[in-house]
Amino acid sequence: MLDTKGPIAGYAAVKGARIYYRMAGQGKTVVLMHAGIADSRMWEPQFDLFARHFRVIAYDLRGYGKTEMPPGYYAHHQDLFGLLNYLGIPRASLVGVSMGGGKAINFAIEYPGMVEKLVLVASGMEGYEFKDSATVEQWPAIENAIERSDYLTAANLEIKMWVVGPRRTIDQVDPGVLQLVKDMLLPTYATPPERGIEDRLEPAASNRLWEVRAPTLVVIGDQDVPDILSISKVLVAGIQGAQRVTITGAAHLPNLEKPEEFNRVVLNFLGTKL
Repeated sequence: MLDTKGPIAGYAAVKGARIYYRMAGQGKTVVLMHAGIADSRMWEPQFDLFARHFRVIAYDLRGYGKTEMPPGYYAHHQDLFGLLNYLGIPRASLVGVSMGGGKAINFAIEYPGMVEKLVLVASGMEGYEFKDSATVEQWPAIENAIERSDYLTAANLEIKMWVVGPRRTIDQVDPGVLQLVKDMLLPTYATPPERGIEDRLEPAASNRLWEVRAPTLVVIGDQDVPDILSISKVLVAGIQGAQRVTITGAAHLPNLEKPEEFNRVVLNFLGTKL
């Protein structure tokens, strides 16, 4: 086990990739898994605070932040398994937002003995098909902008969809949050999507929620898109004993928009009160 009395950062060699991670604190391990519109920088309002109570790991998933996307097959849940093995950690609680939540679900299904608790924030879920036309109809414009290398337009469209949400205007969102997400989004567009080929969990998680054994907290922002709100209900119905908490005045990234409330809710579930 690496000594984590002080914060450390480095790269873990995992299945052809170098996974960038930061780690700090001591005690039980909590892994922070970022959204698909972000990287591990999205955890700044949580990292130091959580490290006062736990050993905390925040890492960049393959293809995001400081973790490059090498050619070949991969699976995000297998990357997490490799990262934990590299660090000598047999068991951890997982906190995943959006895409990170979906990958955390996959990990909890594939490696149930390694998950102590599960926090799913504005979570995705593999096998769920988005139905809201107002959301789905925006995807071609985003993809077209990326194909044209018009990354700024793509970022602005994604920020409007996810960070602002369908029922707010952009001036109702903290400009600092908007800028941080833009800073995290722009570099990801330069990674050719065909460079890595993702092996998804089969059967999909949507048909296997009953296999999740870890105590689970589902966190949702009331300003999120309709399908994410729907997924949160599916998760609570499908995962035995799962609890659901709604954070008002936040969309897809409640940890950034309402950090004090988010921290209180999550740390309480993990077993520490602020």
